[in-house]
Amino acid sequence: MRERGTPGGRGLSEQKRESILEAAIRVFSRGGFEGSSMDLVAREADASKRTVYNYFPSKDDLLREIAARFGREMREFKRFEYDPSAPIEAQLLRFADAELEVIRNERWMGMIRLLVAAFVRSPELARAAVKRDPGSGDPLADWMRAASRDGRLEAREPELAAAVFRALLGGAYTWPAVYGGGAAPGGEALKRELVETFLARYRPSKNPPERRAR
Repeated sequence: MRERGTPGGRGLSEQKRESILEAAIRVFSRGGFEGSSMDLVAREADASKRTVYNYFPSKDDLLREIAARFGREMREFKRFEYDPSAPIEAQLLRFADAELEVIRNERWMGMIRLLVAAFVRSPELARAAVKRDPGSGDPLADWMRAASRDGRLEAREPELAAAVFRALLGGAYTWPAVYGGGAAPGGEALKRELVETFLARYRPSKNPPERRAR
């Protein structure tokens, strides 16, 4: 029976839509966005080209959906609740460990490289992707806010503090992995140094440094 529905997936099989989206992630990650075609996506998804276009009218639509999917997955994966009973350092190390898990995941790294390359070539696509999925909050900023309310950080602007910590992790781990393509850089010493560097700026001056997490 011929599949029927409207662009965007309404009335169509969610399972098939998911299959096409995952196929596009694999195809674009292997061959790049510009070097891949909807024909290749259809072949990878074991679907007709017409079916692919029913779900996603263009490659740009696919890319925007991949960007939205990646954002949702990252927010969920890195969503840690603030724990008032746990050392601040240990909780920040958990965020760092999550970043390391991301760059060790071939699928996620493929998505990162794909999106970086596509958005560098087309800033308009990047803006459209952000508009499509503005997000549902920043888990790291929420954590910074909770820790500050508890008096264990001095982050008057939680979003800025989150951006600073994310920049430290990105500079040490994510971007070298994106451009180097090899094994994830790092080590326990580097990870702890990043956390201590952040805490040197945001730990309340009235509080002595907490004991290192073991």
